[in-house]
Amino acid sequence: MRVLYIDIDSARPDHLGCYGYQRPTSPVIDEIAASGTVFTNAHVSDNPCNPSRASLFSARFGILNGVVGHIGPAQHLRYAGEGHFHDPAAPMWMRYLQEQGWNTVSFSGFAQRHLSWWFAAGFTEFRGNKLPGGSESADEVNALVEPWLRENAADDDWFLHVNYWDVHFPYDAPKEYRRRIQNGAEPAFLDDATIRRDHDHFYGPHTARDWRPEALYPGITEAWPGIRPAIRDRDDFMYFCDGHDAGIAYVDECVGRLLAILDEQGVTEETAIIIAADHSETIGEQGIYWAHVNASEGTAHIPLIIRWPGVTRPGTVNDGLLYHLDLPPTMLDLLGQDAPSGWSGESFAPTLRGKEWPGRDHLIWGMGIWTAQRAVRTRRHLFIRTLHAGLYNIDRLNLFDLEQDPWQRHNLAGECPDLVAAHDHLLSEWWHSHCTGPGSVRDPMVDLLQSSFRANGGRRSSGPDIDFGAEHFVAYLREQGRPEQADDLSRRRGLPI
Repeated sequence: MRVLYIDIDSARPDHLGCYGYQRPTSPVIDEIAASGTVFTNAHVSDNPCNPSRASLFSARFGILNGVVGHIGPAQHLRYAGEGHFHDPAAPMWMRYLQEQGWNTVSFSGFAQRHLSWWFAAGFTEFRGNKLPGGSESADEVNALVEPWLRENAADDDWFLHVNYWDVHFPYDAPKEYRRRIQNGAEPAFLDDATIRRDHDHFYGPHTARDWRPEALYPGITEAWPGIRPAIRDRDDFMYFCDGHDAGIAYVDECVGRLLAILDEQGVTEETAIIIAADHSETIGEQGIYWAHVNASEGTAHIPLIIRWPGVTRPGTVNDGLLYHLDLPPTMLDLLGQDAPSGWSGESFAPTLRGKEWPGRDHLIWGMGIWTAQRAVRTRRHLFIRTLHAGLYNIDRLNLFDLEQDPWQRHNLAGECPDLVAAHDHLLSEWWHSHCTGPGSVRDPMVDLLQSSFRANGGRRSSGPDIDFGAEHFVAYLREQGRPEQADDLSRRRGLPI
């Protein structure tokens, strides 16, 4: 058996053709989806990049593996084991495969980008150090992957992880891909009036008005060259949307080149293909635009497409709730093996085999950069508890009806106290199951909230991950002629007005 795992950073599922998008972003991926299974309710357990890949490749929730953010104590993996002893109950996903005789290979600059060297654990061939660390283009990735695939595709039992970054801002895919995707119908959401209201109401990094506030970055006059500093109207919104979509189209074409090599080597029908993302992007939810800094549905909801020869039936769709980290035990199930007892995931292999599988009753996920939030997702509702709002005017309690309000524009928390209590109870029970009693752990989110560390040119930062300092941002708002918002943030952060 062979497995090709395509890891597309930041890709929104609803911007792929196989999820109903009308722009021509993903013809290759759509073809794979047509011959396999599309999962419409796959979500990550921990957000964004660093926590997400930690949860997937350790096969454990962030509350257990220790990674819930990007900086400070929240970025360090609690490896399951000590000294020379690896805990057999909770091995890294790749180490488990390696011990079963698989050749596990990664082409990803992720470890360098996030200083997450634990990511190499279990990879027989780790090619990440040949990539600059997240700024490489899809062509640069393919320049390394394609020779490897030509040389090794016919071998048995390999797992190949290929990581593409081009969908992540600053959206610098070649311009020809922007022109290509503009041939399709533009998404209806968001309209100009909504964008203008958000521009006036919300504040904070990656909101419509403050998308790129250089004032937060000492010594940097332009944090992301070429990116517009704000989203003032529909035209600005589509500039960002075009960049995201062009990145998908660029990656899609490069994926097609890998599939062509599988065909050349005659192993396509013996190779499973899995396509997913580490997280998605928020485009308006809670006032955040084209970023991954809150626990909204937009950030946590990812594409998941699986074509497994001899197992998946063409054109099938499953809408059951599942975690990204359910993938490791599912793969072992398909290979006829039991998952280690210390993994957090549950196999959804039955649905791939054509059997009834309803999905999980509910999901819980976290966010650990710019904001500190945890969320409960049921079939109909999304509940978000804000532990630290960072530099945003975000409510402490949030409840959204995803059937009536899929873009999470109307917070029902004040109107539906019983639903808030029911979802908050699920969150509390989940927390107590991990943090109290025998085998309990310390919640790394507590360490993140209590941390104080130097970042960004030596300026003192405190709070959740990259909190650049409320006093500094209050001053920025005043300099911009926005005293009401400066006063609001001061009140929220307990600062003098």
